[in-house]
Amino acid sequence: MNMWSVLAVIIVAVLIFLLEFPLLKKRKKKKDIWFFSILLFFFTVISVLEVMDIPLPNPLDYIQNFYKFFLG
Repeated sequence: MNMWSVLAVIIVAVLIFLLEFPLLKKRKKKKDIWFFSILLFFFTVISVLEVMDIPLPNPLDYIQNFYKFFLG
């Protein structure tokens, strides 16, 4: 089941890329293509890790630790 979920996430990411990339390329938006591609890759990796039940750190913990360290 886990492998199929990972495959589904990757297929959805590829479909999103195939739908959005031609429009961005047609409008010659190179910066937007880079930004879109990097974010899509980043969130695809996070989604795959989440589907595989790998525990991910909570960003709020880092913010709380930062304030505890500097504000005491």
